[in-house]
Formats: sequence, C-alpha cells, structure tokens
Amino acid sequence: MESFLDRLLAEEGAAAGQPATRATDTAAVAAGARTHHANPDRELPDVPLGPEAPRIAIYDTLTSPPRVIAVEEDDLPALIASLAEKTYHYCREQGGQVPYTVIQELMENLLHAYFLDVVVTILDNGQTIRISDHGPGVEHKDRAFQPGFTTATARQRQIIRGVGSGLPIARESLQFLRGVLTVEDNLGGGAVFTIKMPAHAPEQPAAAAAPEVNLTNRQTKVLVLLMEFGSAGPTAIAKELGIAPATAFRDLVALQDMGLIHSLGDGKRALREEGLRLLESIL
Repeated sequence: MESFLDRLLAEEGAAAGQPATRATDTAAVAAGARTHHANPDRELPDVPLGPEAPRIAIYDTLTSPPRVIAVEEDDLPALIASLAEKTYHYCREQGGQVPYTVIQELMENLLHAYFLDVVVTILDNGQTIRISDHGPGVEHKDRAFQPGFTTATARQRQIIRGVGSGLPIARESLQFLRGVLTVEDNLGGGAVFTIKMPAHAPEQPAAAAAPEVNLTNRQTKVLVLLMEFGSAGPTAIAKELGIAPATAFRDLVALQDMGLIHSLGDGKRALREEGLRLLESIL
C-alpha cells in the first residue's frame, strides 16, 4: 500500500519535473541508504526515509522501561492530528500541563523532517516532551523562532497552516506559562525539540493572591481558552464556545475591566498575571 510519504514525495517530485522514490528496505536504510528528493523552492540534502511509524514513549517512572505507542495513519493530516491528540492525552494522563496548541504546532513542524524516525518522549510527569527526528535538521536555530521565517516547500505550504508562525507562537505561549521550547541537533542527524514546563508553580507572596471576582461559567471558559491559545480575539473565542462574536467581545471587555486580561492592540487579548492566578485557584 502506498503511504502518505510516498504520495508526498511523488507529488513534490512531479512538481519539480523529476521522479521521487522511497527506500523501503530496513537493512538498506539502517546502512545509510538515501533517496533523492527534489522540489522547485529550495535544495535539500538527500533524506533517508525509514520504515518506522512515529512512536510515543511514555516514562511512568525513570527506573522502568517506557510504554511505547506506535501511531500509524495512511493520511498525512490524520497522522498529524492523531500524533498531537495522543501526545496530549498521555501528557495529561501523567499530570502534564503542556497546551494542546503547542503540541499541535510541533507535530505540524515535523512535516519539514518528513516524519523520519520520529520519537515523542514524555517525561517528568508529563511536564517535559521531547520530539526527535532524523530529517534534514534545523540549520538556523535562532531564526526558526522568528515570525515569518520558514523553509517550507510549496507542497508543505498547502498542508501547514500559518507557515512561519508555528514555532514563534508555540514558544511565546510556553513563555507565558513559564515554560520553554528549545531545539538542538539529534545524534546521527535531524533535530530534537524539547518542551519543558515548570515542575511546580512558584510560590506567590500573600499580596499577590488571586483576585476575588465573580465570573460566569462562560467567562471562566474564555479565560481557559486564553491560557490554551496564549492570545485570541472574539472570533476565535466565539468559534470555540459556539457563541456569537458580539457575546465573546462583551465577555472579553468585561474580563479586561476586571483586570484579568489585557489587549494586544490587534483585537486579541491575553491573560494578565491576575487572570492566571485566578485560573490556578479555580482549576
């Protein structure tokens, strides 16, 4: 059966006017076999296409072997969604607090590596996620987190939403929650992205206690969405909650008047420290 990688390479090869093939022999790949990939946008080094499906390794304890879950889908969008959803599920199962949107952005970013030998490792009670691959790697590590920078091919731009914005959004969202996102070279080629959340929330002084306010159930949901998204406007909130944009706008204004969120100047709002502390006290 032709896999999504075969189809993706065939489509990009056709766009470049050249055939594209995939190495399928496990021993040949292990020995360093390469398959050429050409595209009209930029030149890439030859990339080995291993037969392994993406795997999720969950460490319940550091002294026991991990649980390993293989994620197999025939369709590329389905693979991205399944890998993100399963990672989020097992992260939360361990007690982790990594936002789903951050996980999704990192899974979509694996398209640059053609999902070669992808291993997602969940550690530290779900507070640390490592995503490794054996793709082309990240040459410009600092620029990769700058808005607008991308190495996506024409075909990849059809699949990845918000090209050039995923990694910056993921890093900013994590920084707001006191988490970090880093990238380093993988052994044998490729990249390793690490998401790390704080082991526990820092102690707050008595003067910084959560504000006493009365929120409606919907306003609480709005705060939770802002924590998940990092920032959002009325349209995005309305879509998530199934309400009218005007209703979402009124809730955002009310929460801003309470001092729980602040405007970013582009129609979007983000949590203030007071809003984050209030959510921590509620959740």
